This record gives sequence, C-alpha cells and structure tokens, in this order.
Amino acid sequence: MRVLKLTSTLMLLMLILIGVSSCSNEDENIGNIPSQLIKTWYMGEGTYITFNADGTGVYTETDEISTAKLMRRTGTRATDTYSFTYSYEESTQTLTIHIDGDVMRWTIVTLTDDTLKIKDEEGELITLKKDATSEPDIDITLLYNTWISETQDIYTFNNDGNGTYKAKEETSANDITYEYDEANKLLTLHRVNGKVVRWTILSLTNDTLKVKDNDGQELTLTVYTNTAWIELLYGKWGMAGQTRMEFTNREGNKLFTLHEVEEMEPYTVPFKYDAYNRIYFFENESWSGGFWQVKQVTQDILSIDVFSSDGENLTKESSMTLFRIPEPDELVVGDESLLYGDEWTSFDLDDGTPMVCQFRQNFSDVIWTEDGESMTFNYTYNTDSHKLTLTEGGETVVFTITKLTDRIMYLESIDEDGEIQYMEFRKL
Repeated sequence: MRVLKLTSTLMLLMLILIGVSSCSNEDENIGNIPSQLIKTWYMGEGTYITFNADGTGVYTETDEISTAKLMRRTGTRATDTYSFTYSYEESTQTLTIHIDGDVMRWTIVTLTDDTLKIKDEEGELITLKKDATSEPDIDITLLYNTWISETQDIYTFNNDGNGTYKAKEETSANDITYEYDEANKLLTLHRVNGKVVRWTILSLTNDTLKVKDNDGQELTLTVYTNTAWIELLYGKWGMAGQTRMEFTNREGNKLFTLHEVEEMEPYTVPFKYDAYNRIYFFENESWSGGFWQVKQVTQDILSIDVFSSDGENLTKESSMTLFRIPEPDELVVGDESLLYGDEWTSFDLDDGTPMVCQFRQNFSDVIWTEDGESMTFNYTYNTDSHKLTLTEGGETVVFTITKLTDRIMYLESIDEDGEIQYMEFRKL
C-alpha cells in the first residue's frame, strides 16, 4: 500500500489481511475542516482517499488485473476499502488520522480545489489530485514518438530522455533532452541553444498530445507520419517465395507477423512507426526499447537494421534485406533466354550483403560478385529439369530454378545435410 504510509510494517500487514475497523472520535473536536479538503483525492497507482465533512473517511485501493494476447484484452478489478476517522488542527494545518488504534499525522503544504500536497511524519512530500476518473494517469510511454504541432514544429521523444526538435522554417532537426515529473505531469525540454521549455501534459493518447506551455497556452500535437514509405511496407517479405515476415493494416490495427523457420508458429504483435522510418513492436505489454530502422523499402526489397536498447545504450544487432513476395506467386519457369541481359541481384540473409551475378551466353559462364570480389563460374542449364549447374576449379553446385520471369528468379539447392536452401535474384 503506497499512500497511507503507516508507522510500522505490522500495521500495513494488518490493513491488507484483516481490513481496517472504523474508530470513533465522537468525543473529539474534528476542527474547522477546510471545505476544499472535502472530496475524493487521487494518489496514483489506483489509490484514492476520501475526506468527509463529519470527520470520517475512506481509503480505496484498486488493482487492475489484465491479460493480453495480441489485440484482445480482458480485465478484472480488485478493490479494497478501508474506513478511518480524522481531525484537523487549523493553527498547524495538521490532519490527524485514526486507524485501528494507530495515529498518523499529515501536514498540509498546499491545498487548492485541484491539488492537495501533504508532508507525512517521515517528511516525504505526497501530491494528491482531485477527480481521478477525469484525470487519469499519464502513460508516458505513449510519448515515445514523433509529434507535429499546430505551427508545424516537429518533436521526437526517444525512450532514453533524448530526442530532436525541428522548427517549421528549419531544414534539419536539433538534438534535445527532456525529463518528466510524474507527480506534476510536467515535461521539461532542453534545447541545444540553452532554451528550456516546460509543458504540463493535459492528456496523452496514441495519436494526440495536449499540453499547457510556460505562458499558459494550450497546445495540441498529433503523431507525425511520413506515410510515403509505410504504404510500401505492407505486405509479405521473404526469399524465393518463402515468407519470413508480414506487415498488415487491418481496420487501423497495425500488425507484424514473423513467419520463422524450424517449425515455429507464426508470431504476431502490434507495431508502430515514426517519421524517421523506425518501427517499434509491442511485446510483453510494453513497447520494446529497440527498433528496426528501415533503410530502404520499394516495390521489390525491404532493407532494415535491427537495434536493441538497454535503456541507456543503443546497439546495432544485425541487418537484413528481403524481397517482396508477389501476389499471386506463380512458379512459372520461362525460356532460358530470360537469364541473359541485365545483372541479377540477391542479398545475404545474415547481414544483407548484396550479391550480383550476370549470365554470359556466348561464354557459357556466370560472373558472380560478392563483397567486392568477382568469381567466374562455367554453367550448364537443362531446360527440361531446370537444373542449373555451376562449376569452378573442379567444384560443382547444382541449383533448381523454380521460377524464372523477366525480372525474378528463384533457386533451390540441397546442402550437405540434405536441407533445402533457397535463393532469390531480381533484376532491380
């Protein structure tokens, strides 16, 4: 129990296990209780305290137990309620609260219609707000996004206290740092020019941020999205017709599905993105600290860098480049003449390194370039079985062409363990 800071651990356990019985203070003068105190106050984390005009009160603790699987949520609420009595000493602004024979004393530091600040017996300052139902807690994780103001200024807040700011008239963004005071819902921004901006957050949702600035002016910011690239992102991505991942937008629900190898079931989570071509995934009931940086997305390829974060450090974990899976994906093998002409390009699945090959009909060879080094293979092609055999220095590799069009080629081979390996090349 966070709010009623009792004088002993034993008392706390008694409250949780057996409840709190109301103590009478009929013989005690309850004092000239301020009218502003008489209401229900919200103390954070689902806890409320109500002061009545007759010197009685109620403390309520609500725990929300929820489960989530992808976009489906169910929840239950468990509520514990404890009664108490209290009195008020006007000269010292002290609240004396009686709980099951024990006594707590709070000193009122600030009391307005909206805010009650008290200092407990240990000297800790506690801030209470009125009408918790109309002033819900701010989920500050929703701030980690890119926002645009009504004056076209753009702000980006990362989850590590850093971000960027770009004024409408500027051509590039400048770095900022920020901190958030949860008790006062105060967001403080520090710009590189030394200017400090303070916003009181009025409300924060997935797509709207409403704040009050230093001058008391209310501002509304909305999530900023450069949608030119995101529309290209939707679809299935993989290699040689084998789907590895898929991005969908189903009635506004943005979902990412990972189609992994080795008999794993498809894994689906919500995702979001920002104006800097970064993708974030919602896992374990929170937005993951890392992100995927989209380097390139076209009608043909998706190239990304994968970053992880421990809250302080950002680490590049890997890179990958995948091909868009055609819809429909017809496995048609065209004439051998389709092999010749422009270069064919593929990418290493482990690190996204490009590989380029070019078939030369007159020489019956293939020039293969990878990591800046070129090799030349002799080849033969069986038009009936679609077997492509590459030979170099006595070593032979056999592929089966399963799809061949004027710009797409699927290859299959069998490794030394008998496993099928897939490759895809495109004329980009």
